Amino acid sequence: MRSLVLAALLAFGAALPAQVTVLNGASFRTGQPVAAGSWAAAFGTFTGVAQATATASPIPKTLGGVTVTVNGVSAPVYFVSPTQINFLVPFAVTAGVRNVEVKTGSATITGTVRVMSAAPGIFANPAGGAVLNQDGALNGEGARARRGQVIQIFATGPGALSRAIEDGAAAPSAPLALTTSTPEVFIAGVPAAVQFSGMAPGFSGLWQVNVTVPDRAFITGRVPLQLFMDGVDSNEVTIFIQ
Repeated sequence: MRSLVLAALLAFGAALPAQVTVLNGASFRTGQPVAAGSWAAAFGTFTGVAQATATASPIPKTLGGVTVTVNGVSAPVYFVSPTQINFLVPFAVTAGVRNVEVKTGSATITGTVRVMSAAPGIFANPAGGAVLNQDGALNGEGARARRGQVIQIFATGPGALSRAIEDGAAAPSAPLALTTSTPEVFIAGVPAAVQFSGMAPGFSGLWQVNVTVPDRAFITGRVPLQLFMDGVDSNEVTIFIQ
C-alpha cells in the first residue's frame, strides 16, 4: 500500500488556468506555503509537453524536456503534463517568496512560491487522508482505525532533518532521516501522541508521522486530522475510526 501513497497521490488536483500557479504538492491548498525538500505542483499551460512520470532514483532534474528552478536552483521533476508539473523544492532554497521558472521545449514560464522553514501538507485522496492503519491498510470508511492503535500519516514539508538527503534521492533507512522538531497532531481536536516523525525510507520527499489514536469514546466515525510543525498548520483531512 505504501507505494501508492507517493505515485498515486501526487496526481490529484485540478488544473488552474492561465499563468503558472505553484501550490503545496500534498494539499493543493491555495495560499499554503512549501518548504525546502517538499513536494510542490506548478499549474499552467505547458504547450507541447507530453505526460511523463520519472522512474529513476534520484528523481531527475529534466523530464520530458522540462526543467524547473526555484530561486535559480534546479529542482527534481517527478511528473509533467500539459497542465501540471510536480517537483521537489531543492533543499538549498531558503525561506521567502521565491521565483519559480519552468522551461519547456518551446517556452519559459515563471511564477512565485512562498517558502517557509516548515510547511506541512498532508497528502489527500478522494476518500480522505493518506493514512495507513496499524495493520497497513489504507484508512477509509471500509477500513477504519481503532482507538489506541498507531496510524501512519503521509505528508510533506517537515523542515529541518537530522541528516542531509540529496535532492530527489530516496530517504535512507539506516540511519533514518528524522525531523529535528516534533509535530503536533490532532485527531478530532484531541492531541495524538507522536511515535515517529521522519522521512519515509525508500521514498523521495515523503514525510511519515506515526501517532497513537487517542482512546476517547467520542472519537468515532469520520473525524478531522491536522498537524502543526513549528507552529505552521497543515491542511485538514479526514480519517475513519471505529
